[in-house]
This record gives sequence, C-alpha cells and structure tokens, in this order.
Amino acid sequence: MVPLFALPILWLAGYFFPPINHDVGAILDVSGRWIDGQKLYVDVIDENLPLTFIVHALPVLTAKIISTIDVLSEGRFTWGIGVGWCKEEFEAIGTEPFEERGAVTDETIAVCRELWSNENPSFSGKYAEFSNIFFQPLPVQKRIPVWVGGESGPAMRRTARLGDAWYPIGTNPRNRLDTLKRLSDQWVKLRGMAQAAGRNADSVKLAYRFSQFGKDIPERADNGERRLGSGENAAIVSDLRALRELGVIAVDFNFGGNTADAVIANMRRFREDVLAKV
Repeated sequence: MVPLFALPILWLAGYFFPPINHDVGAILDVSGRWIDGQKLYVDVIDENLPLTFIVHALPVLTAKIISTIDVLSEGRFTWGIGVGWCKEEFEAIGTEPFEERGAVTDETIAVCRELWSNENPSFSGKYAEFSNIFFQPLPVQKRIPVWVGGESGPAMRRTARLGDAWYPIGTNPRNRLDTLKRLSDQWVKLRGMAQAAGRNADSVKLAYRFSQFGKDIPERADNGERRLGSGENAAIVSDLRALRELGVIAVDFNFGGNTADAVIANMRRFREDVLAKV
C-alpha cells in the first residue's frame, strides 16, 4: 500500500455510537458510513508522531489499551481526554452514569498513571480498586501526555490539575475562544490555575482546534474582533503564525468532503496553500 502523503499527526476519536446525522469528522461520510480505509491511508511513520485516542471504558482496560498502543507506536501516543456529551451513548455502553463523567475521567487518569508508573500498582477509588497485580506492557513513554479537551470551567480545572496540554475548540458559545485575544486571555487564566494547583505553568501546553475555517465563516466574531481561521488563505497563515507566537504547539482542522477523494483533495490544497507558508 503506497501512502498518499505524509501527515504530522493522526487524530483518532473513539466514538462508540455516534448519533445519526452528527458530524464526527472526516472519517465518516455524510451517511455515517465509514469511508474506505484504503483511500484514507496516509504515511504516519514519523519519529515524533503523536497518536491520539479518546475512549470511555473501564479505567484498567483503558490503561491496558493505551499502554499497548504506546508500545506498538514506539512511544508516540498522546491521550486526548474528553468527558463526553452524548447521554444516549453512555446509556448504550452501560458505563457509569452520565452525570458522573467528570469524576470518572479524573479517576481514570489517576488509575492509568498509577498502572503505568508503579511496579507494584495499587488503587482504591469509587470506580476502580486493585492491588497485588501484574500490569504489562508498560508504556514506552515515562509519562504519556494527556491533552484535555473542553472549554468549560471543569475542563480548564482538569487541565490545570492533571493535563499536559489544553486542547479547546474555538466555537463553544459558553466560552468562545474564536479570537486571538479571547484565547490568549483564557490561556493566561489557565496558566494561573495551574500555578494555583501547585504546578509549573510551563508544564502545561496549548493546542487548538478549528471546527470551521475559510471564506465561508464570518470574518468577525460577535465582539467585533477578527475570527481565527476566517477569510482568505493569507489571513489564515497570519492566524497560525500568531497562534505559534502565543505558544500553541498543534492545531487541528476539520476538512469537508462527501467522499474520501474530496477530503484528501482539500487536505492537499490546505497543506500547499496554507501550511507551507506558515
């Protein structure tokens, strides 16, 4: 199989039961069917490639899955954490109550770090309890990076206490981060929260996700400031340079298209017309 082109990062979102007619990204076509994996095959063999996986499962099982992937990828795994938003999905899986998803997420992170770092791991919590167990394989990375998604107060506090990076999306109406100033202000706030939690603020990194970009979205946010990712390619290049100056270590874009070929064509154009000029 010949790769179509190389990508610096491969993001994989672990939806068990995505709702009908909800856009979960380019991996699904408009009817919700999985796009042909042969057509989407890209070269992800890179020494510093992060692989990101978001999952809601039993904490110990989650730790086993992630450590195994980290070994198979030779230490290139990055764990993207989201507490979830779809109550029906939780009910279908039969996991802990939807209302407890934040506490479950926090405890899952603690369980994983205990299993990954302790030769004789033990844990006693509400959702997991174990001791005197043998856990293998241990991950290649001494600390698998945890990127925390979400823009809410709890998500920011979770990042400040437990995360290695904050990974927000810009268009949450409850905490809009769609302008450079809005993102910068909240980033300063989060760094302060990390310090208040007893951490070195520089140990927490910043990533950013564009749910939309280009000429089809308004160039001004509701406060009159320039909206990140809007307008012509040259403006988006300037946005990406500004985000880099702010300290953003990675950006994530959704690429439209009803077929795999259309998605790939849009990705190629973006790489050539925007990324190559940043």
